[in-house]
Amino acid sequence: MHHTIPDILSRMPSAAPVLTAGFVFGAIAFAVAVLLVVAEQLGADRSPGLRAWAPALALGSGALVALAVTGETAATTAVGMLFLAATVFGLVRLRRLRVSGVLLWVTYVCFVVFALAWCGWFVATLPVSTLTRVLMLGSAPLLVLSLPVVLIRTFENWEVLCRRDWRRPREPLVEPNRSHFARVSIHVPVHAEPPAVVITTLDALAQLNYPNFEVLVIDNNTEDEALWRPVETHCRALGERFRFLHVEGLAGAKAGALNLALTHTDPVAELVAVVDADYQAQPDFLAGTIGYFDDPTIGFVQTPHAYRAWEESSFLSMCRWEYDYFFATGMVSLNERDAAITVGTMCVIRRTALEQAGGWAEWCLTEDSELAVRIHALGYSSVYLRHVYGRGLIPETFAGYKRQRFRWTYGPVQELKQHVRLYLPGRWRRRSRLSRAQRVHHATHGLFGVSIGLGIAAVPLAVGVVASMAAHSEAVPLPLPLWIAATVLLVASYLLRWLVYRAVLGARLRDTLGAMLASTALAHVVVVANLWALVGREEPWRRTDKFSRRPRRGLAALAGVRTELAFGLSCLAAAGVAIAALPRAGVATMLAVGIALQGMTYLAAPAMALLAERDLRRAQGRHAISSPQGTHGAFNVSSKWRDRLPWLRSPQRPPLPAPEPES
Repeated sequence: MHHTIPDILSRMPSAAPVLTAGFVFGAIAFAVAVLLVVAEQLGADRSPGLRAWAPALALGSGALVALAVTGETAATTAVGMLFLAATVFGLVRLRRLRVSGVLLWVTYVCFVVFALAWCGWFVATLPVSTLTRVLMLGSAPLLVLSLPVVLIRTFENWEVLCRRDWRRPREPLVEPNRSHFARVSIHVPVHAEPPAVVITTLDALAQLNYPNFEVLVIDNNTEDEALWRPVETHCRALGERFRFLHVEGLAGAKAGALNLALTHTDPVAELVAVVDADYQAQPDFLAGTIGYFDDPTIGFVQTPHAYRAWEESSFLSMCRWEYDYFFATGMVSLNERDAAITVGTMCVIRRTALEQAGGWAEWCLTEDSELAVRIHALGYSSVYLRHVYGRGLIPETFAGYKRQRFRWTYGPVQELKQHVRLYLPGRWRRRSRLSRAQRVHHATHGLFGVSIGLGIAAVPLAVGVVASMAAHSEAVPLPLPLWIAATVLLVASYLLRWLVYRAVLGARLRDTLGAMLASTALAHVVVVANLWALVGREEPWRRTDKFSRRPRRGLAALAGVRTELAFGLSCLAAAGVAIAALPRAGVATMLAVGIALQGMTYLAAPAMALLAERDLRRAQGRHAISSPQGTHGAFNVSSKWRDRLPWLRSPQRPPLPAPEPES
């Protein structure tokens, strides 16, 4: 006899109470754990007694609400015992986390597991058509497969809120009485950059308070001689420490330039530092990092990305805070497991490790983070320092911001595809000296992008479910457990993100909201980049443009976000039609609201694009008032650029040769 899934589950009467109790229990316990973390981070939790009773508070709240919702004492008791056992296990095994941190992590994991089980049971037993049920379950395989990756990435982001102490070094190592100063070769790759930007970078390097270094400037494939000749001249003026190399027809983009620099590096240099063309290094950059290389196992030392000249622009300020999140959370967590990555600038690398690894990967759009995999695979360790040693420039336009993030997102999937055998279990794994933690976190670096790329299927599936339910006149009431869980998850995710910005980065609420909007605006380009990398679509390495340009107005300002605008409006229209067509509130209405929220996510990109153009107009307007000519030579230099490059205002320095306007 043929049995449907609902028929089979109907023979399991104990499933519903246990799953429902676990679902609600987990949601409430997780919500209380979030509040405990917030209280502890903000200093509101001053009572040792409250911390001691934190597990009872979280689990007790979960039990009371679960019992009230289900009315099932036995099921709630069974679930409570399971959560208690998981909490005890977490307190024993996660001793370096605070009690509130253990509760946060344990309740979240249990909540997610119960949520998947409950939702599977709920969909399978719904009185709906086969088409609706299939569409509802369409994303289930992806959710299950991506669950471990999502949990690992979530832990990386939350660990700074949960941890009691840290074992591995993460602060500068300054040794005032140092006797040995290893030779450092600083490589500055340049391609079609404004000469003024590069020159200020070189001036900052000339001020390093370190006695034994050289600087190699590698200008690759810059066709306009007016862009690279002033840099060459300035290198000669800075003295014998600075060498300039211009080359044309060089393949491999930035990685190719850095590989070429290796062949011209001083033979006695023990270390290689990379500084991007727009980064102004602090004088103590080498002095604070060099001591770690006394340990022969250290392969590289990385410092954070940081930025300057963003204070007068709302767009740049939002981007700045969005950038900071990863370097304050994920990189700190990766460093604790010796799995930090290089990020392309403000890093120092042991030369022998770089050469043994085979140099920079010219096939990868993220040649920096890819190098970390090969250096760790050789058995070298690494250090990520939280201290900022240099600041660069943020793209002035949303198009530049998107282009940069596309590259940063596309590359990790390339890395995963290239090195997947390093991460496989057992006899399928290629031999290396990667630790288990390094394998897990390096693999997650790419797998998380894969899960995001494939997750794009969720929106059309949701639209299909709503359409099918409307076509079949299916009205499914919204269950209270689902409403509770969805609300808790949404509020908790935003609350924890705000807490990182508030407690770790010291950001104001408006800064946090701006960073969230900037991150949301990148959602579409992140999905596209992951999909293109996954299917193997070839993408060239595109530099981040640092030339100032005239702002666009009207529809021209939205030229680079037409796809996001179309998707956003389509989602809002589909959600509006669905809500109007459905007679009663229920699951379909909740899905329609979700589609509308996805539409708002898409529309964040046009909002950021318009904001960037507005700030460009204001900046150039300020400059026009202060300088009626509005130009410096033939460069269109906004007041923001003049703030970034103070010497442009100095009458003692002659104007730079001008490129063609199209440059």
